[in-house]
Amino acid sequence: MVITENFDIYNAQKLKTGKIGTRGIPLENGQFRFVVRVIIFSQTGDKVLIQQRQVTKSSFPHFWDFTASGGVQDGELFHEAATRELLEETGIFYNFSNVPSRLTIQFYEGWSEVFIIQKNIPLKDLKLQKSEVSAMRWVSEDELNALIDEGKFIPFHYAKHIFDYIRFNGETSFVEN
Repeated sequence: MVITENFDIYNAQKLKTGKIGTRGIPLENGQFRFVVRVIIFSQTGDKVLIQQRQVTKSSFPHFWDFTASGGVQDGELFHEAATRELLEETGIFYNFSNVPSRLTIQFYEGWSEVFIIQKNIPLKDLKLQKSEVSAMRWVSEDELNALIDEGKFIPFHYAKHIFDYIRFNGETSFVEN
């Protein structure tokens, strides 16, 4: 059974156009979409939870990636997409309705809204989405940077600086007790 994923199409000013796109069908010039990315740090901020993508993924197969990500579906709010993607890929429920995204990253088809939280999660409690995720692990900043340097982590331009978002005292991170 093939599941069709539809999404709202936006213009360059991030306004909905009223048109709907379908995953796998290229967007036209001037059309964009949103994805969400969830990054979970430990409560102490010294580790980040990463996933290894399945070898069958069409982009970056078998690469390491941050905790969870995926497209925002048509009619879905960003926080709803973050909650859904995290639950689908890891089995972790987290309500993002009062959590603003920390970063907006532009990519070739649109924008990625990045949500960052701090929560200790035992690996044994994860329920991986086998079609998308082959493994998960907690890594330190040095371990993350080694994966990036070895070409084993998706080459996000911000990846080597993601720990700065936990260290910087001028912004608030969302910590769950």
